[in-house]
Amino acid sequence: MRTPVVAATAALLLLTTACGGEDSPTPEPTSSTPTLSSLDDEQVQRYLPGEGQVPGQWVASDGDPDAADELTTLPKVCSDMLLSGRVGEDLRTERTGAARRIFLPGEDDGGIGVKITSYRTAVPDEVFTSMGDALEQCGEYQQVTKNGSTTYLAEASTGPTYGDRTFRVRMREKGTDKVVERVFFSVGSAIVQVIETHEGGDSVRTGGLETAAKATESNLRDGPREASGSQESSSVSPGF
Repeated sequence: MRTPVVAATAALLLLTTACGGEDSPTPEPTSSTPTLSSLDDEQVQRYLPGEGQVPGQWVASDGDPDAADELTTLPKVCSDMLLSGRVGEDLRTERTGAARRIFLPGEDDGGIGVKITSYRTAVPDEVFTSMGDALEQCGEYQQVTKNGSTTYLAEASTGPTYGDRTFRVRMREKGTDKVVERVFFSVGSAIVQVIETHEGGDSVRTGGLETAAKATESNLRDGPREASGSQESSSVSPGF
């Protein structure tokens, strides 16, 4: 049975989005790779981090990859950070499959979410350019759902690069000490989104994010792991 803390973490992973900030670095290509073949939902799921790629105490739970689609972001331009703005809408027509998995590492205040989306063709550079443009305009933004709105403060972040192009952002929920670290990267015709949530205000914690990102990139480069790890049926649609 999920504890209130676990349920709260899953909910935060569901509703967390990234947008805004100042001094955005210009995303640069980090490597080159042949375009992956287009993948359907079932195939994409096999590329998510699995057994042996994350610490054994982490509990994995799969969910609806489109669980966060009902979010509204204000200002509207900030939605480009979520791949739900103009560029995201253009990409959606090319989508062939998607899958999402969250990991609860056993900490009371943390969680990691991974989503892979596959497209018919290689991910265009414009996607990452639009993320950078939105980041420059959205240092403070609102995320609106049917249950109300949450204000986030966002800024560019630094860390390892992954895939062909990498974009990183850090958000703090205004008025609380909740923090979300997030990285987007592309590998051929796939986009990966990884987030790590925690409490602690100005503290930076990305160990789980880097572990999950490295594992996902490895799977997309070298082939998926057949074992998906410890799974439990999720009563909360996990996602972000």
